[in-house]
Amino acid sequence: MDIIPGQVKGYYRSCPPKLTAPFYRYIELGEPDMIRILKKVFSNSRQRISSSGKTDTGRVRSHNEDNFCILADRKVFVVADGMGGHNAGEVASQIAIETLDKYLSREAIRRVKGNREEIRHVLIKGFHHTNDAVIKMAQEDESRNGMGCTLVSGLIDGNLLHTCHVGDARCYIADEQSLKQVTNDHSVIAAYEEKARSGETTELKRPPRQVITRAIGFPFPEDPEYHWRELQPGNRLLLCSDGLWSMMDDKQIHDILMSAETTEQASDMLIQEANVAGGTDNITAVVVYC
Repeated sequence: MDIIPGQVKGYYRSCPPKLTAPFYRYIELGEPDMIRILKKVFSNSRQRISSSGKTDTGRVRSHNEDNFCILADRKVFVVADGMGGHNAGEVASQIAIETLDKYLSREAIRRVKGNREEIRHVLIKGFHHTNDAVIKMAQEDESRNGMGCTLVSGLIDGNLLHTCHVGDARCYIADEQSLKQVTNDHSVIAAYEEKARSGETTELKRPPRQVITRAIGFPFPEDPEYHWRELQPGNRLLLCSDGLWSMMDDKQIHDILMSAETTEQASDMLIQEANVAGGTDNITAVVVYC
């Protein structure tokens, strides 16, 4: 995938052709058997999801260091934000996306499907593999020394959402009542605010928001952060870079996710509102309707 500053850099992988409905051979099924089959049919139909993503340079930056991918056939969604101020941040985010795409192959996802602990393991291992790939590339090319990116991924397996991330790219879940942040920011400001809430900090000066404490392209001090959440029909998910959430409050994000009729409309509206608010950074939104 060629990277051209200012152009859309996300990509999709579509679901392979398959039967739209299961076929059952009649073998004198009793009522309990028919009920079980009907439950399976309608359960599968409820798991259909729609998704869309968009990335934008914003109004201040000269080029776009964000990347995203939607792997619809695997129900995997990823957003990467190249580190501002670092060499080749756009390359780091591209390599991270492509490496994780290959690692979370159809076969890899098939093997762990239905097993929460195995899904956790493959996501964390995939992040370590991705980090190694970016570090190796930086070591081989002096001009890319110090490149990195934040990275967040979401995997839907049945009615469970599994997330893995480093940095301050976020994942949210919205329902009719509220918007909840699933991920925790790995940043100096997030650590400062956590200490302030607990009364531990004595620092007077608020640190800058952009300083990240964990990222792809740098040795991990600990494993990437993993979470799982149970999904309900009607939930709406957002994976995004900090160029989006730093420009909008939770109410704005929630209102757009719940009012937009399609994922395409939601991602467009989120990008637009972030730009209206100033667009001070690259902006990426991946929206999923469950």
